[in-house]
Amino acid sequence: MPLPRAVIFDLDNTLHSLIAARLTAVSAVAAWTGNPEGDLPFLFLHNDKPAMVEDVLTAYLADLHKSEHLSAADWLYHTLERSCITPFPGIPDLLAELRNTGIRLAVITNSDPAEAHLRLELLGITGFFDHVVTPDTFGIKKPDPAVYQKTLDLLGVTAGEAVMIGDRLDRDVTPAREAGMRAVHAAYGSFKKGENGAVQSPGELRNILLLP
Repeated sequence: MPLPRAVIFDLDNTLHSLIAARLTAVSAVAAWTGNPEGDLPFLFLHNDKPAMVEDVLTAYLADLHKSEHLSAADWLYHTLERSCITPFPGIPDLLAELRNTGIRLAVITNSDPAEAHLRLELLGITGFFDHVVTPDTFGIKKPDPAVYQKTLDLLGVTAGEAVMIGDRLDRDVTPAREAGMRAVHAAYGSFKKGENGAVQSPGELRNILLLP
């Protein structure tokens, strides 16, 4: 099988562990509020909306009758989350090798555009990508297969020449395949069991992408 001409990555829990960053930050907030055994970490793991952090913190502090601490809790959370955003081991080296091989790279994420670009900067990998596609780019987002086709058009490649890598079967893998792409499930970034052939560690991606 020839090398792909383009590789498209999901961002969160594929290039870095947002789950780990969030759990570290939210556990510290829970301890700061004097309720370390509460359900705040659970709420964070079971919400996935753009305003999730503010919404969950607002409701949580209201239940504790500590709404006056929302601003401080929000600052503490975001400061700690961002301090914990680091790439999975081997990801920067992999991206560098892909670029040096002449492969075009892109990110497709459902994250808020400003937050997505900030995370890429914190990860130190912004310069590797030809395009960063967010919901604002085309006015649509994953799992719409059209996101993948439009990104392929930006990269100037066909579906058969590209590979998609992501931690979500429903958002990353299945819709990319519906668009005609080869897709790899990055199960190392998910709590859910991977499909057959899923990648269990970032280090396996190099072989999956058939680099020499």
